[in-house]
Amino acid sequence: MRLFVKLLGGFLIVGVVLLAFVLVPPHLQIRRVEPELPSEAQLRGLLVAPNGPVRLRYLNTSSQELPDGVLGHTVFVAEWANGNLFMIDAGMDREAAIEFGRLMESALGAQEAVSHGSVDQLLGEDTMRVQGVAFTHLHIDHAQGIVPFCEVRGSGARVYQTSWQKDLLNFNTTEAAELVENSCLSAGQMTGETLMEIADFPGLGIAALGGHTPGSTLFAIAIDGRLWILSGDITNSKADLRSDTGKGFLYSYLMVPENTARTAELRPWLMELDSNADMTVLVSHDLNDTQTSGLAEFGR
Repeated sequence: MRLFVKLLGGFLIVGVVLLAFVLVPPHLQIRRVEPELPSEAQLRGLLVAPNGPVRLRYLNTSSQELPDGVLGHTVFVAEWANGNLFMIDAGMDREAAIEFGRLMESALGAQEAVSHGSVDQLLGEDTMRVQGVAFTHLHIDHAQGIVPFCEVRGSGARVYQTSWQKDLLNFNTTEAAELVENSCLSAGQMTGETLMEIADFPGLGIAALGGHTPGSTLFAIAIDGRLWILSGDITNSKADLRSDTGKGFLYSYLMVPENTARTAELRPWLMELDSNADMTVLVSHDLNDTQTSGLAEFGR
């Protein structure tokens, strides 16, 4: 019996050491990523940018019923008058969506995931109009769809990433970063510091956030006097943003190393922006909120 207890204790110690070896470096890394946030005045500057986008729509590549809502894997597509499209996130193809859904079934008691098609299938022939691509962050459920997208699109589109997203990786972002690096996308250039802009896509602003991943990124898109602010996965639902609720110890410390102090700073900041009559903050996975936000689904 004593031998069993000693062995069990030894295994526990080894397990704790291995867990610390895996988790401590990404936690230390992300706590160093706290870029300066854009001011409301800087964001409002996008509203008066000439030749800005004419509409913003969304795609839903897959969805999954949770006990407290619907988990969506949305892709946002901005369009300019010249026909050019800018795609934010890429969702997943059917196989990846079903595999990812199994994790949600076991972890959250979700129903079976439903794939609605890869992003290239949902865009159809409009896939060829996508000139710019970007990601709110490099988790696989936001980026895997770039593989089938590139099989259809081929060369011609550019990817726009902050230095934090491109260079600061951890065990949860390496796989998606490799997909992007080896994709059909060539590297695009951005100008500015706190709020970055792209010459070919006026009225679109990009800002580094940190918090959820080292490369978490905000996108602000001005359409007809309204600013749509895409916050990624700073929270998993708009309700959590409103109630200033974090994701809990298990998620933020063991599953996805987050800078919880930073996400606690970002939640009220985003809600303050959302309180403006001409600004709407969208949360990537909150399908219900996206569907009722006033945005149209692409192709409908």
